[in-house]
Amino acid sequence: MKRLYIVRHGAAQSSFEAGSDFARRLVPAGEERVRAVAEHFAALPEVVFPQRIVSSAAPRAAQTARIWASVLGVGAERYAETAELYRGGPAVYLDTIVRSLPDEVSCAMAVGHNPAVSELLASLTGVPAGEYLMRKGDAACVAFDLPDDARWEELYAAEGEMERYLIAASV
Repeated sequence: MKRLYIVRHGAAQSSFEAGSDFARRLVPAGEERVRAVAEHFAALPEVVFPQRIVSSAAPRAAQTARIWASVLGVGAERYAETAELYRGGPAVYLDTIVRSLPDEVSCAMAVGHNPAVSELLASLTGVPAGEYLMRKGDAACVAFDLPDDARWEELYAAEGEMERYLIAASV
């Protein structure tokens, strides 16, 4: 089974405070909430940890991804940041994931921004766009009925099932 975790970055500074939208960093409460969600996730029974994490290079997303990586024990060699996920839509997210993951990886995580993460989640689960609205710090797991060693490009034609959804505000 292939699994893809989709995570929206945590609460961040305003563009005014940071000087630009790209430069926005997590605020302390955002860092705490992201850590709480990641720790809650790690403690769930029968959870499958991601083997790779791909994140937007924007500081707020990269910080979110690094917190998740730290909590889950994902080393630097299994973590990557890319500018493509900063402004890209759901198709760019999927293309980036497919290109960056070796096929032997069966579980991965993508960390990014709305509306792309919400639209990607809807697209991968076959629901209408707008059905999901990922809030800051939320995390979803989409499971695909594909062998662990299936090619990631098979996700283009696959429809996944929402296996788990963590609402950051509830943790």
